[in-house]
Amino acid sequence: MRRILIASLAAMGLLVATPSAVYAADEWYTSSTDPSSKGYGYVGVTWSSAGNVTQSLDMWRTNNYVSLKSWINDEKEDGYCAGQEIAYQVYVNGAWSGYHHRMVPNFDCSHNGDGNIGAFYYSKYKTRNVHARACHVNSSGAKIHCESNWHGPI
Repeated sequence: MRRILIASLAAMGLLVATPSAVYAADEWYTSSTDPSSKGYGYVGVTWSSAGNVTQSLDMWRTNNYVSLKSWINDEKEDGYCAGQEIAYQVYVNGAWSGYHHRMVPNFDCSHNGDGNIGAFYYSKYKTRNVHARACHVNSSGAKIHCESNWHGPI
């Protein structure tokens, strides 16, 4: 019985010592600096148009750290604004994570056809398999719903 108790306490100690998960809000920072000037190479773009929303996402990469540039266009006054959600994996504690999801902090409510271009978003962790999709958001940028298809990876 004592060995079971010690083994249980040891296992709990391992759980306590395990680093906490990385959360999507902590994984990115914004900058006005062009990634090309920081040695990032251009990878490509993914885009889609669904539900009167057009979105595109450009990506640059160096050593698996990425920079993203978002463009979102609200095509019609239909009670929604246009937004974009991304899905990606990060390298933390020696392994690639499952997919993390995050709304890009860029959205458009203008209906003027110009859309909205966001800042450059830089990953704080090595990142791969970035996908994007068009979403309807409210006037504060909170997600209402998104197209079912993901576009990418880039």
